[in-house]
Amino acid sequence: MAFSQSVIKNPTRSVEEFPKATGTVYLKGAIIAKDLGSNATIPATSSTPRSSVLGVTTEAVAAGDARIEVLGLEIFSNDEFLADTTNNSNVAHYGQRMVLTNSVTVNNTGTDDANGLVYQVGVYGDAADKKIIVKFV
Repeated sequence: MAFSQSVIKNPTRSVEEFPKATGTVYLKGAIIAKDLGSNATIPATSSTPRSSVLGVTTEAVAAGDARIEVLGLEIFSNDEFLADTTNNSNVAHYGQRMVLTNSVTVNNTGTDDANGLVYQVGVYGDAADKKIIVKFV
């Protein structure tokens, strides 16, 4: 499932067009970031700083797709997203800042990470469902 918006804090929002990197695969619900070496966006990684994050993709795009944009939602303060996690969800992780495992998964290790892109504000479903509700830092 990746990232999907659970609470919309800006009801007038529209889908944005972000520059697509050539030969790059984008998954639906992936966090995208500025590629510091070009004007394009790339899927975020575990080392992506918050200042580079642009949005969440609303579509999947194949590497060979000829389009020059990828569609996504810009992230606003207080937006809440349902996110997949590496480990079982845990209510004891509330408020912890977390980095990504990859562009579609949060690495919820159980320790607060000063470099985190998101912080947990809730859990969703059973612990084994590996889903939490997050806000961006």
